[in-house]
Amino acid sequence: MINKIKMDVPIFSPSQDSIWLDAHLAPNMLAAHLDTEFDGATRNAKYINQSMKWLIETCPVQDFPKLLDLGCGPGIYAEKFVEAGYQVKGIDFSALSIDYAKKAAQEKNLSIDYQCGDYLQADLGKEQYDIIVLIYCDLGVFSTEDRKRVFQKVYRALKKGGRFIFDVFTPQKYANFKAENTWQLEENNFWTQKACLHLAAQKKYPETNTYLDQHYLIYPDAIKEFFIWETVFTPKELLTELKTCGFADGEVFGDIRGTQYTDDSETLCLVVEK
Repeated sequence: MINKIKMDVPIFSPSQDSIWLDAHLAPNMLAAHLDTEFDGATRNAKYINQSMKWLIETCPVQDFPKLLDLGCGPGIYAEKFVEAGYQVKGIDFSALSIDYAKKAAQEKNLSIDYQCGDYLQADLGKEQYDIIVLIYCDLGVFSTEDRKRVFQKVYRALKKGGRFIFDVFTPQKYANFKAENTWQLEENNFWTQKACLHLAAQKKYPETNTYLDQHYLIYPDAIKEFFIWETVFTPKELLTELKTCGFADGEVFGDIRGTQYTDDSETLCLVVEK
């Protein structure tokens, strides 16, 4: 285990276990998504309402009625889009989140087409949507090749004149990053119910501005392994990649509320058109 934690994992390698599928962690991730009191898995309620106001102003429902929410989670944004009048489809990898979203929509009598699946693999169709959104920096988990696949799939799925809106983290988020190795005993918390030894490491891959948050949970009879990848971007890098996939020049903002982008922004939001 010492050698594993010291070794450089090949960039974007998948981990042995998935946070989204683990019997203990998946419910905790869902709870974190539903907690809009803090900016954890979901941003706070005030931020969400501000971003919805800007998104609706940027893409009025009468001009952009059909919307696809990639990585929709338990439906926090999807529900608000439907309430604003959009026709909404949501896709997410987490079966737990999609089950919750379906039940919540049924209880609130909201018509939302939820699909459990990996949108990197799923057929998004051709020229079906007026808007496709990817909210809360999900794009950073993908390799360069997979990111290109996402852009290509989104481009095909958009109608002519349709818009792709997404946000990512910038290098400013990691301005004070320090590579670290830590260990601690865990029990009855976010990571685990049973007592275990938790080894963690934070590493940087400078060639692609990618970071790895690496975790091992060591039990007497088992070891769990989790890798959390995050690539950060500048506007120029993303706009160049998007152009190679067919998108026109886009608008750059500081976040998905439409604030002004500056060199100090820890996020950036792009609105690009087919």
